Amino acid sequence: MAKKKKTYNDYLKEQFGGLIDQLEISDLQKEFVKSRWLDQLMWLEKKSGESQKKHFRLRLITIIGGVVIPAMVSLNVRDGPAKDVIFWGTFSLAQVVAISASVEEFFHYGERWTQYRKTAEMLKTEGWQYFQLSGPYRDSSCHSSAYRSFADRVEHLIQEDVSAITAVLEEAQQQQGQRSAEASSQFSEMAQELGRSRPLPPPPPPRPQPPVPAQRRASVNEPSTLPRYDDSITRDPFGDDFGDEVGPTPAPITSQPPRSSRSSGKAHVTAPPPPEINDPKLQNLKAPPGEPISPRAT
Repeated sequence: MAKKKKTYNDYLKEQFGGLIDQLEISDLQKEFVKSRWLDQLMWLEKKSGESQKKHFRLRLITIIGGVVIPAMVSLNVRDGPAKDVIFWGTFSLAQVVAISASVEEFFHYGERWTQYRKTAEMLKTEGWQYFQLSGPYRDSSCHSSAYRSFADRVEHLIQEDVSAITAVLEEAQQQQGQRSAEASSQFSEMAQELGRSRPLPPPPPPRPQPPVPAQRRASVNEPSTLPRYDDSITRDPFGDDFGDEVGPTPAPITSQPPRSSRSSGKAHVTAPPPPEINDPKLQNLKAPPGEPISPRAT
């Protein structure tokens, strides 16, 4: 069976465990140092290494994907099976980059790694100073007299680490809430803008109006004017112009002959002779029987 390879944490645990066993303190105090200081140090070392690896992996995926995606898009392959391969490869890589960036932003592995490493190194420094009775323990004559001060300082460092991690998580939640609020406000603003920019519905088509007659009645307010006749109507086709000029009033046509200006004498008026008929068809016509019409004497 292959022997399991020791890790850095196993080496530290073994070394510090041997040093704790050699301290001039009681067995109960040794158990306290191992269960509180050494166990907390090993946990911080482990969490620091895990956070560092996750942070590096996610950041490398984001950085490399951000460089490769534009290069794949710029290939511009239009035909052939390579087109589908490049398209789906670019789509998949873009999704992986987006997921890695979101996971890193949510868990804050980089900030956790920094805080865990800081607290672990401070605990190491505190332990080495206690083992060597240096720094704040230089005035102590032995480890048993400096034990109480050492325990207080270890608890203070652990509480600071817990407060720092809690503050990091609360800040991350606040940032996430602010971003969610900003995203919702932007979405509502975009919806309002889209609602404002939406074109209004077209107006209803006008109703068909009945045709207006050519001759309409004059309204009450319209001045009554006589219609004017066209000049073409008052013009004689034979050349005579029947204009608006008013001439002498013609005598009325009656069946009685006109009276003579002389009062004493009587004048006889005879009818004019009939016109000559030049048409041979009309010459053969006979006049109707009866006497010719003569004017009566007045």
